[in-house]
Amino acid sequence: MYSTNPHQELLQAIANLNDQQIPLVLQFISSLETPINNYPTSAKTVLERMGGYPKFLLEGSGDLSDRDVRKKAIADIIQARHQTRNYE
Repeated sequence: MYSTNPHQELLQAIANLNDQQIPLVLQFISSLETPINNYPTSAKTVLERMGGYPKFLLEGSGDLSDRDVRKKAIADIIQARHQTRNYE
């Protein structure tokens, strides 16, 4: 195909459409005319959509970068879960 004007190529392609394809092309063209700024966007971050920071991370007691403190914190959580399951 020879290099032609894109407008001419588009007009030729439209001229070759059948009656069932024309409404689809018109719908597509109208979707292109809608500015991108009109689309709804979510300004919330992932954490905001999840409900914020988990409270157990914010209420920690001590430096969780220390291995012993971290192990004790995890053990406390597991024991608390185990006790609530046994007494229910």
